Amino acid sequence: MIYPIEVFFFQPEIIDKASVLYLPHAIRIISFFLIGFSSVIPIFLAQCFTFIFLNDIDFMYSIILSFISVSSVVFGFYCFQSVKKLDLFLIEKNDWKKLILIGFFASIFNAFFSSIYFSNFNFNQFDVMLSLRFIIGDTFGVLVGMIVLIFILKIYQIGKKNEFFKN
Repeated sequence: MIYPIEVFFFQPEIIDKASVLYLPHAIRIISFFLIGFSSVIPIFLAQCFTFIFLNDIDFMYSIILSFISVSSVVFGFYCFQSVKKLDLFLIEKNDWKKLILIGFFASIFNAFFSSIYFSNFNFNQFDVMLSLRFIIGDTFGVLVGMIVLIFILKIYQIGKKNEFFKN
């Protein structure tokens, strides 16, 4: 849906590496928030298989990028926890704001390490625009994912109050 718009506005070599709206980042953030460390291995394997089968890329390349993506989520959570001194796995009413902020922290880590990897660990070739695309795509992905999830849960709550979902 967003790919044709990206092709119109951006260079093709950047589009292949980063998206303006990357929804899998929302799935990683929400899964780690709800399940904790038990979600790390399934998220890692799902990302590897997605890279290999859908994007048709090299096995080692997919493992490295998947490791960067999953570890950025863990780093983002613990960076947020060290800043806010909060218990991350305590679900409160307004946690969606925290999750978007955690997604932003995680996207910074993901952008930095992915850009280093794409520049072949040469800091002279570090692409700032690619890093910004990672940050924007991951953060917007978390934002849109959270809005959709909140919308679905609100519909469920309204339906439950109206006995729509009761047997």
